Amino acid sequence: FTRMQDGRMTLAVEMTDIRGEFEDTVYMYGSRLAQDGIQLVYLDNDEDIPEIPCDPQRMRQVFLNLLDNAAKHGGSGKRIEASMSFDGKDVIVRIRDFGPGIPEDELPLVKKKFYKGSSSVRGTGIGLAVCDEIVEMHGGTLTLENAEGGGTLVTIRLPAEH
Repeated sequence: FTRMQDGRMTLAVEMTDIRGEFEDTVYMYGSRLAQDGIQLVYLDNDEDIPEIPCDPQRMRQVFLNLLDNAAKHGGSGKRIEASMSFDGKDVIVRIRDFGPGIPEDELPLVKKKFYKGSSSVRGTGIGLAVCDEIVEMHGGTLTLENAEGGGTLVTIRLPAEH
């Protein structure tokens, strides 16, 4: 993690089938979650998602970390939804859990390094900070909000072109 802070983390950027990377991660992780009784649903659509310039390994790391967070913190809801769309400019990834959500006063803090929040779930507190940093290095944004009807919604926007 220090490498990133020092600005020394490098990205191996290539034109990437980001939908393929996301779907592979969702399906691979989904079978693992099923063993814990958590349903990971990929909300497929027929939209054309363009290849984008990104580091596929780093983005897969982000997807996996966010799905893992959804399972850890929202697993009580027994369902996670994942989707990807394209608005003509950005590829938009959404991961939503149906757990308790994030206390409003903690929302601004959850992406800060080493912040662990009030939940009893164990973790290093660097996961979201690393994800946020990787997404920003790709020129994108990562936002977290409480979803309508409960749970947490994470939205990643990645530019289709740099």
